[in-house]
Amino acid sequence: MQLPEKRPYNLSFIVTHECNLRCAYCYESNRDNAQLDADQVKRIISEYLNNEKYGSVQIDFFGGEPWLKFDLIKEVCEWVWERQWKNKYLFFTTTNGTLVHGEVKEWLGKNKERFWCGLSLDGTRETHNKNRSNSFDKIDLDFFLECWPKQTVKMTISPLSIDNFADDIIFIQEKGFLIAGTNFAEGIDWNDKKYLSIVSKQLEKLVRFYLDNPQYEIAQIINLAIEHCESPKKAYKWCGTGDNMRIYDIDGKHYPCSFFTPMTFKKEQLDALKSIDFSDHSLFVDKYCADNCYLFNICPNCYGANYLVNGKFNERDKSRCNLVKLQAYYASALQAQKIIAKSSNIEVSEKNKVALQIRAIEKINDICQKELFIE
Repeated sequence: MQLPEKRPYNLSFIVTHECNLRCAYCYESNRDNAQLDADQVKRIISEYLNNEKYGSVQIDFFGGEPWLKFDLIKEVCEWVWERQWKNKYLFFTTTNGTLVHGEVKEWLGKNKERFWCGLSLDGTRETHNKNRSNSFDKIDLDFFLECWPKQTVKMTISPLSIDNFADDIIFIQEKGFLIAGTNFAEGIDWNDKKYLSIVSKQLEKLVRFYLDNPQYEIAQIINLAIEHCESPKKAYKWCGTGDNMRIYDIDGKHYPCSFFTPMTFKKEQLDALKSIDFSDHSLFVDKYCADNCYLFNICPNCYGANYLVNGKFNERDKSRCNLVKLQAYYASALQAQKIIAKSSNIEVSEKNKVALQIRAIEKINDICQKELFIE
């Protein structure tokens, strides 16, 4: 009998609350100058790397800007690398890139196979500088591409950059980066008609780009598996928050994931998490959306963002509903053109999926034409 594969675990540490930038869309308000104790980090890592119920552990350093605490990260990593452990592991961090120079850059280049860096990059020089404190020219983009060519970058769209995000995505991809997370900033009423009109034009531009340039992987923003809309609703918790992930703050207290930290929430909000059973999926399902929305299975959902906006895990941010409909509409338009182009060469194994896609395209078009007045 084949044993079930052991689950990976995501273990994170907030090494500092400080950041050297002031990004336009940042929702983290607590910026004290305390830092995590290296010996404490080592003790916690030891518990996870010697725990046989985990097949592998990804150890993330989080901030603030993690590289403000380079000496701490270096000490912890080299201590771990000098020892033998039961579990496989990889170190990772997401950075704004502005401090990856000199000693930090040299150390990362030497250890790039066992320490991966994800970069936050919002697009062209003009856009990135609007969103992220004029920091574009402080980042060695080529270094990130050379060291981690398969690592995706993280991009955030804000009201300051919304009218150019298609060109920003195109810039990132033409530069050679993979792009997965293309997120709309939190705390904005994206249902405002002035935003939806702009988003529609930008998504249409992206559709044209991908049709003309099929060599590029389609960005997540319109790379939606629309055929899943034809499947039964997925009424369960979508991510591993509180289950197979945990983040430790600078005082050693732990939280369900990197969104639920004192940098974002007040003490009483975080104390309320102690009574939550994160294995109870019913606490995380928005029943109204599951019962009433055709797009439920492809609608992105972050429980931390829900808690920030509504004070509940299971109540989705409805200010994004029309935004998601627009994304689905243009994802359908792109998929329809791809089906037409391939119609005479569809493999037998693909026919069921294509049939589901066609049904989804028809329904999504109908929904958007009625509710968003798209013609």
